[in-house]
Amino acid sequence: MKKRTCAVIGCSGMAGQQFVEALQNHPWFELTGLFGSSRTGKSYKAIMRYTDINFTTIIEDMQIEKMDAFQAEEYDIVFSAVPSEVAAEIEASIAQKIPVVSTASHFRYFDDVPIFLPIVNAKHSDLFKIQQENRNWDGFVCPGPNCTTVGLSISLYPIFQKFGLTSVHLTSMQAVSGAGYDGVTSYEILGNIIPHIPQEEEKVRKELKKILATYENGKLTIPDIPIEAKCNRVPVLNGHTQCVFFQTKTEASLEEIQKQLKEFVSETREYKLPNCPENPIKLYTKEDKFRPQPRLDLKQPNSGMITFVGGLESTVFPNGFKMTVLSHNTEIGAGRGGVLSAEYLTKKGLI
Repeated sequence: MKKRTCAVIGCSGMAGQQFVEALQNHPWFELTGLFGSSRTGKSYKAIMRYTDINFTTIIEDMQIEKMDAFQAEEYDIVFSAVPSEVAAEIEASIAQKIPVVSTASHFRYFDDVPIFLPIVNAKHSDLFKIQQENRNWDGFVCPGPNCTTVGLSISLYPIFQKFGLTSVHLTSMQAVSGAGYDGVTSYEILGNIIPHIPQEEEKVRKELKKILATYENGKLTIPDIPIEAKCNRVPVLNGHTQCVFFQTKTEASLEEIQKQLKEFVSETREYKLPNCPENPIKLYTKEDKFRPQPRLDLKQPNSGMITFVGGLESTVFPNGFKMTVLSHNTEIGAGRGGVLSAEYLTKKGLI
C-alpha cells in the first residue's frame, strides 16, 4: 500500500500528541506536516510541555507551521485536534478538498455525519458519501465520539445487539488529561472530586444513541433508550472509569451477558488494521473483584485501545445489570482512536 501523506492540526495538545504518536512510523500514513496557532516556527521538541510520549528524532525536529500556510493539496488526509469553537470553519474548509478525522464535537450532531467508532458502527461509514454529496465536498469530516462515550459504547454494543436496551444510567470518574493541559488546576483537583464537567452529560446522552443507531437507506434510526449520566473529574492521570447500570429489552441471564462481552469481535478485525485490538473488550470475572483499575490496566502494552469491563452483576431491577467500564481517554478516546478510523476508511477506499 502506498503511504498516504497526512498532517496534524492542533498538534501540541493532548489529543494532538496522541495523533502524532500514533502516526509516527505508521505503515500506511506518512506524517509530513504539523500545524498550530501558536509557537509556530519552532521544532516540535521545543514546544512540548510535559509528556511521557517518546517521539522519534524525525518528529522532534519537524517545524510547527502556521495554519495560514496549510495547503490541502499537499496531503491525502488531515487529523484535527483543534478546539470545537474553531473546528467549524477550519475543518469545513479542509473537508472541501480532503478527508478530516477530528476529535472536536462540532460536526458530531449533523444528520449526514456519523459519530464514528468503527469497532461499533463501521456500517455508518456509508454516510460519508452522503455527506460529500450534500455539501459538494471532495473530502468529509469524520468526528470521533466524546472520550466518555467511547468505552460506554463499546461495552454496551454487544449487549444491545443481542438483547436490546431499555435504560442506561452511569456515573463517570474521568481523568484530568481529558480536560487538556490547562483544563483543571492542581489546586482544584488534588485530593478532590469535581462533580461537574460542562456539556459532558449532554454529549453522552446524545452520542451513545447515535452510535448505536441502525443504518439503512442513507439514514440513521436512533434507538429510543432513556440515558442518564453524572460526570465527575477525579485525580487520575489517564483513563475514564464508569459505573454503568443498564436494563435489557429481552430477558437475559448473567451468563449470557458475560458471553456477549467475552466473545465480541468487531467487524474491523478482518481488515487487520494496525491499531485494531484483536479483542476489543477485556472482561474480568467475579474473582477479579478489584478490576479494572486505571493504574493497573492502562500500563500494559497496547492497553490504550482496549475497553476493560469488571464487576458485572445482576441488579434488583427487571432485566437489570451493573458493571464497571474503563477505557483510555486520550488513546482510543481521542488521537489513536481517530487513526484507527482512518485505517478503516482507507481499507474501504474512502481515503
